[in-house]
Amino acid sequence: MGKPKILFIGDYCRTDYLSMLDVARGACEFWFLYFTSPDEEQGKSYLEYGKAIYWSDYGSAQDLLKAIAPHKVLFLYIDTYHAVVLNIACKATNIFTYHLEHGMRADYGIADEATIRPQLYPNYKLRTLLYNLGSRIRARLFLRNSIRKFGKEDAAFAKSYISVRGKHNYFQTFKLIASPKRTADCYISFSPKVYQVHQQYDHLPSNQKVHFIGVPYFDKLAKVKSSTPERSILFIDQPLAEKQLLQWSLDYKSDFAKALATKAQQHNYKLYVKLHPKQDGFIWKSISTTEIIDDAKLEEKCGSIPIVLGFYSTYLMPLAAMPHTTLITLENHPIGKLDVSKSWIDAAVAHPIYSLDELPWALENIEVLHQKQLPNKKQFAEDWLYKFDGKAGERLRDILLSDEL
Repeated sequence: MGKPKILFIGDYCRTDYLSMLDVARGACEFWFLYFTSPDEEQGKSYLEYGKAIYWSDYGSAQDLLKAIAPHKVLFLYIDTYHAVVLNIACKATNIFTYHLEHGMRADYGIADEATIRPQLYPNYKLRTLLYNLGSRIRARLFLRNSIRKFGKEDAAFAKSYISVRGKHNYFQTFKLIASPKRTADCYISFSPKVYQVHQQYDHLPSNQKVHFIGVPYFDKLAKVKSSTPERSILFIDQPLAEKQLLQWSLDYKSDFAKALATKAQQHNYKLYVKLHPKQDGFIWKSISTTEIIDDAKLEEKCGSIPIVLGFYSTYLMPLAAMPHTTLITLENHPIGKLDVSKSWIDAAVAHPIYSLDELPWALENIEVLHQKQLPNKKQFAEDWLYKFDGKAGERLRDILLSDEL
C-alpha cells in the first residue's frame, strides 16, 4: 500500500501551518486546497510538501473528491462556503475528516462590537476582487453545482449556512447553526485546555471525538535549555492593528511600539520582537533599538531571554512553560482594559499589565513575579501543551497514517 493521500484545506502558503506537517510529509501524499486560483498564492514553499489544486478547477465538490480520491481530508477551519460544502460532500461519500487546530482563539466573547469580533464573510469577497474573474465565476458555480448534487437535507443545510454566514461572523454563525454537517468527524487538538476554547466556540457536543497531540509548531522549542541570562525582553507581537481587532489602528500601534521600546531602553533591556506571520514589521523596523527575530533566531536565543511580553498568542504557551522565563501579558487595548489572557492569568503563569506605565514596576520586581509563576509552570504545560516533549509532529503523523474511519 502506498502513502495515504491527505487533502489539506487551509492557507498552505503560511509556512507556520506547513511546519506542522514536517514529520508527516515523508509518510503522506499531501494535496493542498484553499485558493480559487494560483494567482492568490503568496509563496511556493508548499511545493516541498505536496501539490496544490484550486476550487475553480472543479465543477463541484463531488467532482473534486472523485478526481483526487483522498483517504482523509484535513481542515484547518470549516467556516467558508466552500469548506462547508466540501465537508458535507465528504460525509456523504464516507471520507473521514479531521479539524486540525492551528492556533489559539482569543476570547472575542468579551465584547460584541464589530471592531472586536472577526469580520463578516462578505469582506473576504472584497479581498478577491482583483483576482481572475473567470476563476471566481467558476468557484461560484462550484458551490451551486455541489448543492444541486446533494440530497434534500444536505442541500437545505448548505443553503441555510450560506445565508447565515453572509450576514454574521463565524462565531455568531456557529452559534446559530450548530450541526454535525458543519463539523469534522474528529478534532486534532493541541491540548485539553485549548480544546475547551474550540469546543465552546465551535459548539461541539460533549461526545465529539478528539485526539490530543501537543503543538507541532513548538517541537524544537521543547529541546531548549536555559543558559546564562541576557538582559533582554522578548515581545511576541500580534496583528491586532493589521486586522483592526480591539480597535487597534496602525497609528496606535506605532505609538505603542515606540513607547515599549523606550521603556525597555530606559531599564537597560534589549528588546527582541517576534512578528506574527501576517505582519511585515515596518513599524518595528523604524525603531533602531529593537531587533526583529525569526523562528530560528528565537530558538537560538530564548534559552537566555528571561522576560517575555505579549498579547494572547499561541507562541506564548511554550515560553510560559519554560522554567527560566517570566511572562507579562499586555491587556491594554484601545477599546479598554480587557483580560484577553484571563486563562493564563488564572493559571498564575502570567502577570497582566493594563498600561505601559505599569511595566517599570514589573521589570523592577521581575524576580518576585518569576517565583510566583515558577510553581505553576508544570501544570500549565500539561493543561495547555499536553506533552511538551518535541513529539507532537510524530503524533499528528501517526493519526494521519491510522486506519481511523
